[in-house]
This record gives sequence, C-alpha cells and structure tokens, in this order.
Amino acid sequence: KALVENAVKLMYRSVYADIEGLTFHDLDSLNNAIRTSLDRFNDRRMASRKHSRRQLFEQMEAGYLRPLPAIGYQMKEQKTVTVMRNSYVTLLKHHYSVPKEYIGKRVDIVYDAETLDIFHGLRHVATHHRDDTPYGYTQKPSHNLPGRHGSYEKDIDEIFERAASIDNIVLVYLKEVAVHKKYPPIAFRSCRGILSLEKKFGLERLVAACACASQARFYGYQEVLDILEKGDDADFLPSADDCDTDGEAPVLPRHKNIRGRDYFSKSIISNNLKKDNNGNK
Repeated sequence: KALVENAVKLMYRSVYADIEGLTFHDLDSLNNAIRTSLDRFNDRRMASRKHSRRQLFEQMEAGYLRPLPAIGYQMKEQKTVTVMRNSYVTLLKHHYSVPKEYIGKRVDIVYDAETLDIFHGLRHVATHHRDDTPYGYTQKPSHNLPGRHGSYEKDIDEIFERAASIDNIVLVYLKEVAVHKKYPPIAFRSCRGILSLEKKFGLERLVAACACASQARFYGYQEVLDILEKGDDADFLPSADDCDTDGEAPVLPRHKNIRGRDYFSKSIISNNLKKDNNGNK
C-alpha cells in the first residue's frame, strides 16, 4: 500500500507541475493535457534504476493481466427471508422458487439489476433472472415444488377444452381467471373449482354467473360462488321470451343496463317539457 500511495504522490506532483498556470476551457482539453503528462511520467527513467515505469510494467506485469469483464460490475444488495410453505421466496413483490427441502429455513438473497442468487448459509441454493413483475412467479422444474406432480399447463388446457364444450362465455372467463391469478397452481384450482359449481347450480346458472362475473370484472372461484348464492346471475339467465314465436321479432332480454327506445323517448320528452316551462327553446 505504501508503494502505491508513493507512486500516486509522485505522479500528482509531475502532472501538476506540467499543467500549472495553464488555462483550460473544457474538460476534454484538461484530460488530454493530463494524459500527455502521465505518458511522459511513465516513460521517464526512475531514480537509481535503469528502466522506466512503462518498461517495468511491460516486462513484469503486462503478461499477467486478464481481459476486462464483458459486463460491467453491478452493485449487489442482500436480503434475508424465510422460504414459504409453497417453496417460494419473495423479493420486491415477486416470488422465486427454491428446492422444497429449504421450506421454513432462512436464506439470503443476493441480487443486482439482472440476476439474484439464493444462499442457505454458505451453500448456493438457486439462481434466477430478476423479474420485477408484481405478484408474479418464477420457478424451475428441478426444484420439485410441493403439492402435486405433473404439468399445470397441460391440465389447465384440458379444463379450457371442457369449458369450450360448455359455452364460449365460460371459456373466455376461465382464461381471464388464469391471467389474473398468474400463479399456475392457484389458476388451476380456481378454474377447476368454477367448473365444479355446475353439479350444485346447473349448467345454465354457471354460464350466467360467468357472464355476470366477467361484466363485473370479478375473477375467481369465490367470486362466482358468491354470485350464484346471492342470485345475481338472474339477469343473465335465458328465458322463453328470448326465442321467436309465430314469426314475431325476438324480445330483448330484461336487464338493468338495457333500457330500450321508450326510456330515451320519455327522457327526451321530459327534458323538452322542462325547457318549455323555463321559457327556453
């Protein structure tokens, strides 16, 4: 350390002596003057030696240098967390999987802007690419996550096929549920539970409840169950009046958001009457 500090002192004195009294109008011209003075300092023969600093560097040190890293150094941060029962850890509202044998144990997350490494003591547990999507899940199949074995993606595709055979309204709604749940196990259980409501409430009410939940933007098993138990799906149920009878035009379904032309005609007449009473045309 003393040798390095002494070299810095000598270099500073040499450069300062060369640029003292000069005027620089921008940073680039100052840096060029310093670089020129530094080259002269390194090429100058050292006292009581036959070589210059540049010659010693090229003979003794240059051959041991390694190339600079392709990626610049990034500052890392650390956070200590407990592995949850589903074998995930949470960092900045995003969940990352770890091997299931670490459930309930304290681990350290060392992360930067691109990656994060998970350690249990001095043992490296997992590496993930950083993802800041809120409430998203990043997992690796090799971690053998608890709960069940098999592909959730394959199973939920089978649920979608069953929903398509029932009604397109149910299929579209279940796909929205899967998007909002994000975590595959939760999305699978929610979609499976929604389809199971057919046994208790019937097919027509299930389709109507999915239409009601989709319009209200409620996504999940409990939301559909609440609609069915409260009877909020009544406005979405088909009725006999919806079909053509004896060639007559079909009647629009009764719904609180469908007012018909009579509603607007009455509104217009009422508004005109108010204007006439106020003396306005």
